[in-house]
Amino acid sequence: MFGKTRIPPYAPSTDKLIRRQYVEENGRYIWFWYTRTGVIVKWSLFLGITLLLALYLILGRMHAKKRVRMGLKPAAWNGWLLSRQERAGVDPRYAWPQASYTNYQQPPGAGYGPGGNYGMHAMPPPVYDPNNRPPMYEGGGGAAPMGGTKIDPVQTGVEPARGGGGGDYAPPPGPPPAR
Repeated sequence: MFGKTRIPPYAPSTDKLIRRQYVEENGRYIWFWYTRTGVIVKWSLFLGITLLLALYLILGRMHAKKRVRMGLKPAAWNGWLLSRQERAGVDPRYAWPQASYTNYQQPPGAGYGPGGNYGMHAMPPPVYDPNNRPPMYEGGGGAAPMGGTKIDPVQTGVEPARGGGGGDYAPPPGPPPAR
C-alpha cells in the first residue's frame, strides 16, 4: 500500500479533453481561441500584462526618485530604474572616483635624446609642420633612409617603360595563336 501510486477512479478520455477546446458556431466546430470571445480574452490578457508592466516601470521610477529626493537609498526592487548619477547622490558606492593629478618624475636616463634609453632610433620628425614643409630626417642631408618613406618617387601614377625586352621573361617564339 505504501509507495504505490493510486490510479484515480475517473480518467477522462483524450477525445473528451480535445472536444472541450472546440466550440460549435454556425453548425461547425471552431477552436475556442478563434471565436469572438476567445479573441477578446487573448487581447485582454495581452493588454493587461502590458499595462501592469508599464505601471511597474513608471510608478517604480517615480517612487525611487522620491526616495532619493528624501535622502534615502532607493528600494531594492526599483533601484535599477535610476541612473548611476541619480544613485550617487545617496549611495557613495555609485559615485565616480575622484580624479587625482600628480606629476610623474621620470628616472634619470629615461626618454629620448643622447642620455635616454629609448633604444631604437632617433626621434622621428614631427607629423605636422605649420609652415607646410616636408619632414626632414636627421642624418645624411635630410634624405630619408632607404625604405623609410612610402611615397612614390615618380608621382605620376604611371610607371615609366623599362628598357630592353631581354631579361628573364622573353616572349615565346612564333606568331600569337589565332582565335
